[in-house]
Amino acid sequence: MDWRVMVDGPCPAAEQMARDAALAQEPVATARLYRWAPPAISLGWKQPRPEWLTPTRWAAAGLEAVERPTGGGIAVHGSDVSIGIVVPRAGGWRLETLMSAVCRSAAELCRSYGAPASSLLDAPAHGRVTYCLSESSPYTVLVDGKKVAGFALRRYSRAWLIQGSLLVRPVPEVLACAMPSDAIRGLQARAVSLAEAAAEAVTEAGTAERWAAHWASWWEEDFAIVDAV
Repeated sequence: MDWRVMVDGPCPAAEQMARDAALAQEPVATARLYRWAPPAISLGWKQPRPEWLTPTRWAAAGLEAVERPTGGGIAVHGSDVSIGIVVPRAGGWRLETLMSAVCRSAAELCRSYGAPASSLLDAPAHGRVTYCLSESSPYTVLVDGKKVAGFALRRYSRAWLIQGSLLVRPVPEVLACAMPSDAIRGLQARAVSLAEAAAEAVTEAGTAERWAAHWASWWEEDFAIVDAV
């Protein structure tokens, strides 16, 4: 597969989601790495807005909130690297193969920093996930049993859109102060940032560049492994 790989700088939440949605209309294999500014949360497609997410209070704190085109629960942004992946449906690849290759690529990225990461494709279903990184869900990457990344997808007429987020550093303080304390305690107990698990210093920008530089080779290698199983 010939890939169009893009690395975008930090942008507001609505703009980042609009870019992914626009790319999903094109049947061109694309991997777009990006960051968020200001810090934000994203809700899964048609996820109910929680009571604590009051627009006026949220905006007063300098934060943003947006709905993603894909499913899943609330994801935290501002200290992560997000990715939007478009795969043409004309290729006829199995969904399980695509998601496994995506998770393996993220795990390989973590391992390149010395973090012992592994993929989890299946997980027990307990209803809709509220918080992506602190609840059991499929299509995740773990380090020592804690989530460092998660992915979700949506089918478009000519392509699959897969969106994911890899937590590079702990949740930004301004975001942690604005979210419910139980949600932050859940993240602290069941999620881990790459910076906490890595054997070397990491930054969001550097992580995005490394993922982009190796994307095609990691994808093809992992895709071949998965497709042969």
